[in-house]
Amino acid sequence: MGSQRLPGKTMRLVNGRPLLGHLLDRVRQAKGVDAVVVATPESSVNDVVEEFCKQEGVACFRGSEDDVALRMLGALSMMEATTCVEVYGDGPLIDPALIEECLQEYRTGKFDLVGNDMKGTYPSGMYNEVFSFSAFKDSVERCSDPAVREHGTLFLRQHPELYKTLNIEAQGPLCRPDVHLDVDQEEDFALIAAILEHFAPRNDFTLGEILAFLDANPELKESNSQVHRRWKQYQRTA
Repeated sequence: MGSQRLPGKTMRLVNGRPLLGHLLDRVRQAKGVDAVVVATPESSVNDVVEEFCKQEGVACFRGSEDDVALRMLGALSMMEATTCVEVYGDGPLIDPALIEECLQEYRTGKFDLVGNDMKGTYPSGMYNEVFSFSAFKDSVERCSDPAVREHGTLFLRQHPELYKTLNIEAQGPLCRPDVHLDVDQEEDFALIAAILEHFAPRNDFTLGEILAFLDANPELKESNSQVHRRWKQYQRTA
């Protein structure tokens, strides 16, 4: 709720439902996700998030505003999680199939973290990570840099000498790093709203369907292309 560039974005309404609700609708469809917890800051502006979670029957953890890693650790500890899935609050259109893809690869037992966000191949807003609680807890205990802790699993991802990680790259028509489906600014919200309104009342549309809709409406697709994405500095380019 305290976003500097688009305050209150989590609870902004599309089709009478907040973006957080649309995100929960998508995550709940992912096979293999047993429970959901929303990790939100302690500040009073986020009371509305906690109240919405109560209405939805979803667990809510309140933690540090700036120390995202610590907030995540608290939420996962509360849920007694062992295998953890992270999706981002600014990606309300996350395709459940992409969560399942990361889960499947993680369950081979070869990696501490599997994600599709370490290199930009999927559209932003489709990113997720699956990781072990023990590896994440270890990374939080090792990391003392507030700038890194602000980005949750970043320390874990930055240290291949300590943790085994895998990035899943998009293939074929889903490899569209030119498309941005995360909500940072007003232009992003307008695009996401247009997509949700187009597919309503469905909430099971796929990434492929989203891309087909945007390709058929190029002006809409390009409407948020100039928004600066601060997180890109942490992605690999090769």
